[in-house]
Amino acid sequence: MKYVFLVATVAALYFFLVKKPSVAPVVSMVTQQEAAPLTSGPRGDATPAAATPSGQSNFLKRPIDRTNEVLNQVKQRNGNGEF
Repeated sequence: MKYVFLVATVAALYFFLVKKPSVAPVVSMVTQQEAAPLTSGPRGDATPAAATPSGQSNFLKRPIDRTNEVLNQVKQRNGNGEF
């Protein structure tokens, strides 16, 4: 029982006295202003994706079409080869 009390005391001293979480660097990183905006806005005109001849794509192809449309918008916004 004496050893359990000794281990618990050492653990308590470690957690309360030795291991102090340094919150100040994290707070400064989270609250600082960005040096420059991440994007400068769209480059060029965004055109909607062409529809299939029937006017609607099937339900399995819609998510792929939407993904391709979004990727094309990102490519237009970011420039040549930048993702």
